[in-house]
Amino acid sequence: MNDEALGLDEAYSVKTPEDNKRLYAKWAATYESSFVDAKQYRYPKAIAQVFNDVVPSVTRVLDIGTGTGLTGMYLSHLRTGLVIDGMDISPQMLAQAKLKVRADNTLVYRALYERDLTREVRNENAPYEALFSSGTFTHGHLGPECLRNLLPLLADGGWLVVGVNNEHFESKGFAGELESLVALGAIQTPEIMRIDVYEPGSVHYGDQARVIITQRQAPIT
Repeated sequence: MNDEALGLDEAYSVKTPEDNKRLYAKWAATYESSFVDAKQYRYPKAIAQVFNDVVPSVTRVLDIGTGTGLTGMYLSHLRTGLVIDGMDISPQMLAQAKLKVRADNTLVYRALYERDLTREVRNENAPYEALFSSGTFTHGHLGPECLRNLLPLLADGGWLVVGVNNEHFESKGFAGELESLVALGAIQTPEIMRIDVYEPGSVHYGDQARVIITQRQAPIT
């Protein structure tokens, strides 16, 4: 299959972490031209904007499912002094993210880590003040159970701004998992927003995502 043929059908059909690695190894170099630009995909920009609107002043943040680094790049334009790290399962996508630069031509990401977010996630740094994610919690990628893998990466009171594919949110029971985490005292009651994933004029215009906005309260025991 050539790069131009890759798209949503292939992305949604993956089932395992290894499937993800194989797909994005093929797609990384042309992901932005063949999908983001061609389909007028606004999701990374939208998540960066939501983060900027709702999260107060923070210093160190983590991009979950970094991909080619578009969300971090957009956020660096909105929060110029922000220290941003990233994690993704695909080394090829991270190689693209490593090239992203800020408005002042410095690198967007301080550090990038290859991680399987379906498992316990190793963190080499102090807990982050906020985590954000776009396009990772979707069909064939991360389900609601993976939220528990992310919370240990957050400092107490740290913010979580996570986009979730709308159908995925409903079919995989994200609302129930969030209720469980609230009941455990692990997070505050979340705010759930809806955003458009594509620009007007895109063939996929009308597709939406939910955005989970919450704060960590205490370690899960």
